[in-house]
Amino acid sequence: METTNFNTDSFRDLTFDLLSGIADNPSKFDEFTNAYLTKLHERKDEDNLRKYTRDIYDKILTLQTVQTNTVFQLKDTFHEKIVVVFFWTFSNIHSFHVMSKLIAIDKRYSAAGVTVIGIHSPKYEHEKNKANIRHAIEEQSLPFNVVNDNTLQVWKHVDCQVWPTVLIFGPDALPIFIFEGENHVQHTETFLLLVLAYYKSSVRASPSHSSMIKMSPDDIAAANTGSKPAKFTYPSHLCITSNGQMCISYAGSNQVILCEIDGKVLEVVGNGHPGMADGEIQQVEFDSPRGLVEYNSCIYIADTNNHAIRVFDPNSRRVLTLIGTGRLGSDKIGGLKRSQQPIASPWDLCITESPFDHKTVLLISMAGQHQIWAYAFEETQWWNNLTLQKNACLAIIGSGEEGNRNDPEPMSATLAAPRGICNGTMNGQPVLFIADSNSSSIRVVTLQNGNVSNLIGGDADPTNLLAFGDLDGSSFNAKFQYPIGVAFHYPSSNFYFITDIDTKKQRGESNSAKFNEPQGIIIFDHFMFIADKNNSHVKRIDLDKGTVVRCRFNLSETLNEERTFGSKQAYVSILLPDTFQLRDNNTGTWSIEDEDGFKICDGELANSTSEQILLDYIPRDKQASRLKYEIVICEGEKCTMMNGEVEPVNQTDSLIEFVIKIDQSETNTN
Repeated sequence: METTNFNTDSFRDLTFDLLSGIADNPSKFDEFTNAYLTKLHERKDEDNLRKYTRDIYDKILTLQTVQTNTVFQLKDTFHEKIVVVFFWTFSNIHSFHVMSKLIAIDKRYSAAGVTVIGIHSPKYEHEKNKANIRHAIEEQSLPFNVVNDNTLQVWKHVDCQVWPTVLIFGPDALPIFIFEGENHVQHTETFLLLVLAYYKSSVRASPSHSSMIKMSPDDIAAANTGSKPAKFTYPSHLCITSNGQMCISYAGSNQVILCEIDGKVLEVVGNGHPGMADGEIQQVEFDSPRGLVEYNSCIYIADTNNHAIRVFDPNSRRVLTLIGTGRLGSDKIGGLKRSQQPIASPWDLCITESPFDHKTVLLISMAGQHQIWAYAFEETQWWNNLTLQKNACLAIIGSGEEGNRNDPEPMSATLAAPRGICNGTMNGQPVLFIADSNSSSIRVVTLQNGNVSNLIGGDADPTNLLAFGDLDGSSFNAKFQYPIGVAFHYPSSNFYFITDIDTKKQRGESNSAKFNEPQGIIIFDHFMFIADKNNSHVKRIDLDKGTVVRCRFNLSETLNEERTFGSKQAYVSILLPDTFQLRDNNTGTWSIEDEDGFKICDGELANSTSEQILLDYIPRDKQASRLKYEIVICEGEKCTMMNGEVEPVNQTDSLIEFVIKIDQSETNTN
């Protein structure tokens, strides 16, 4: 381990030799790592190593601060600390995958003397903007220091080659590890534990700073002059249901909204806490929900950070997990059923039909695997004589390698973090349009045979993922950057996509027309709705007139009115003879009517151990006149269907109570 001119290549060689030894003999992980640390400190050229570290520190200190700790100045974090330098950019899916690991390291070990510094190193123009980085920090709730390397001076000085990259330095300023790429960076914490143990006596511990994060002074001033943040933040995707309602996913506040087109909120799904919990809509948890699509009156949700597909049933007002284990998957083939199948960062969803038997299939743009996957609701035929088994989920487009290769064989083509996906037609044939974000291109898949081709953007070289810019033209001659949303207007056969080419062009002249990182896009009639993410708005474009307006949902007020002051809970108590009980499954059905006999709401009755069963929320202005019911009660193995209707025993502005009482004589009659 001797060298006289230490640089990043030398650093790579050291780490590579250690990782190779561990790969050959994993059981000696601790032994090899401790021996590595000891030899590092026995080197005779420690001054050269420390100079390498301090040069990097000096470069970092010249960068624009986006977020820092209020307890220490950034320069103080280098002293007697184990420093984790994390190169990332917010559009990169691989940075996205490891972010939770870095957040966990900061939260768990900051008090033990570990400092995480995020070096935001942009690929695209819009990523250089400090305000956009600040939005990414807020959306992902990053707790650590972040600086803006908008000219890539530190990136180039270190000679970084891939996002993400992590460098670990000791409290004595010795460079310890360099991890490059998602697969290596995800193991940072495992190595960090041994580093902490090795340096235990020389690391300066500090109080946790997770609650002491601040923006730079100019950012605070800008925030104070702006309006208060919306309760529901960072809208990501939208869909229009078959009954003309709108569903909106909020990646920032981890919720899904179901509302009327005019803005009246009908349901708020999720408690707002990041997590993965199924059940009633008030207890449900998501983590960065994005793509939405309706099928059979249910809303399918791409729960991106949970690496899962969730299903919201507006009738039962419940959410369940359909696909995914909750952990980042690495499988690039698939074939397992439902929640047994691990997946990776699903981003958008689309319902289409098999070109062979016209059975319905759910398509998933799997940004994390650079593929398109399919979920079969029933057994169906697919390309290349493939049979999709019922409830199975598997890859159908893309090899899993990141690239821009077009190919008549869909599994031989390569994609690059595909985001948006939608149905459409070209030359009278059904196709899929894909916003292939990291290749800055729009790809087209012919549904009849799976042929993958280029529509616009990108480069003929399938390995070139840097072919972006702002240039009008066709096919590869056109240039734009980072497309993320797609939509097709069938009446006009027009195709639309969202990108971020030039903020002045995209944002327009008037306030209502300004966009800031728009994402999801949906067309309903002659209106286009856009999730304007960083503005936390939904915008509507009239395709006939070309006008752009902000949709005034007033979400917080509407929510309070509808769910707290504007609704009342309907309960039923069921009293049975001592020897009887409700059937466990298929217990029965119910409906509540007003005085004119019009149905207010209805549903299936679920067996419950509670004395009162919550049926539904009813608008405050509705007066319930009767509850009609059909229930199945059982005495031992003998079951009987009972039906009837009852009036409310109590009705106030906030509560309606019904009581169903079945006497022994009634059971004898039936």
